[in-house]
Amino acid sequence: MEFRPVPDAHDDAFEAALAYAFAPERGPDPDRDGPGRPDSFRPRGLYDVPEGSDGEPSPSDLAAVCGYYDLSARIRGEFCPVAGVSAVASPPEYRRRGLVRELLTDLHRECRDEGIPLAALWPFEFPFYRRLGYARVNDYTRTVVPVDALDGACADPAGEFERLSADDWERLDDVYAEWATGPLGLDRTEGWWRRRVFESWGTDPYVYGWRADADVGGSGEADDLRGYLVYTIEDGDEDGRSMEVSELAFRDREARGQLLRFCRNHDSQVERVRLVGPPDVHLLDELDDPRAAETERRAGPMARVVDVAGALETIDYPRAAEGAVTVDVTDDTCPWNDGTYRLRVADGHGRVDAVRDGADAAVSLDVGALTRLVVGSHGVDRLVELGDVTVVDGTTRRTLAAAFPPAEPYLREGF
Repeated sequence: MEFRPVPDAHDDAFEAALAYAFAPERGPDPDRDGPGRPDSFRPRGLYDVPEGSDGEPSPSDLAAVCGYYDLSARIRGEFCPVAGVSAVASPPEYRRRGLVRELLTDLHRECRDEGIPLAALWPFEFPFYRRLGYARVNDYTRTVVPVDALDGACADPAGEFERLSADDWERLDDVYAEWATGPLGLDRTEGWWRRRVFESWGTDPYVYGWRADADVGGSGEADDLRGYLVYTIEDGDEDGRSMEVSELAFRDREARGQLLRFCRNHDSQVERVRLVGPPDVHLLDELDDPRAAETERRAGPMARVVDVAGALETIDYPRAAEGAVTVDVTDDTCPWNDGTYRLRVADGHGRVDAVRDGADAAVSLDVGALTRLVVGSHGVDRLVELGDVTVVDGTTRRTLAAAFPPAEPYLREGF
């Protein structure tokens, strides 16, 4: 088998493998018309040819496919390269041979070589990717509210609503950058806005924004985009229509209330509003009857470190954190990660040195637990409680806790 980029000439075979894996009900020759992928997508394949063989393989040699988006995500305050792994599939004649494991190991190696220390994905099955070193890093909620129950959360009428197009992406990005400041918030590109926000494999969404009046929020600007929402209208047959809000972004509380008022104004068209995002306790506080809302919490994306030294030296650390720990990392699928490291933290930065085999380590953990420490989804105390981290003494535990305080990562983007 040989791992290599998938050329444009093999695009039909690449897409056929994905169609069979994710939409087999569409038959062997599905209509592939859909949104194009952003330029940051890198398709990769495992070809059933001898490694290092002469000549180009044919499309029929594709035994497994995947790809990744070359992303930049906020990790502990600073943007860090992240591979958004997607489109992992294998035709049925090649399954149960360990090819996806081989494919992803090759992909992780490429990411390491390209200076991308972290990878993230939305799993089709959690145990499968857990065996490949991935760990769940955030959950998300779906909150369903009858449209007429939103009254208490709505702001008084002010400003103007405006329908937005992909050409408004820079205005939207300004709002997004101010709103999505937590860990795993992406630095979106123009291509991402055009191909991933404004286009969909199903129904393309509506995007509306709210502009404040000159005297709202003290901005002094008549054309002041303060928030936006992305949504579709779904037909629920006998249950009536739903307004499906995939993103509701705002600069301030006023903008949030106005966007909820926009949803409320659809009471003649929809029965309910469904909001997808991180847990929103504020909404329950604002509703006249919080029991009118039904909230479902679901497991979200997974991530993994693909370069231990690279990840630990890329992220920032709290200025007050200082000390050194010896860490033994187990990684069954990326052998270059498997080993013992000395991490020294000072002045907000980390330095990592490899330690000889057999050296005593004060901390032992697998790559999934390390990933959770790095992105902040779990602190050291929680990981010890789960049995995922072993720490030899209290001093080391306190050093780790200071260097890796828990955060609230949330990856909004699907890929």
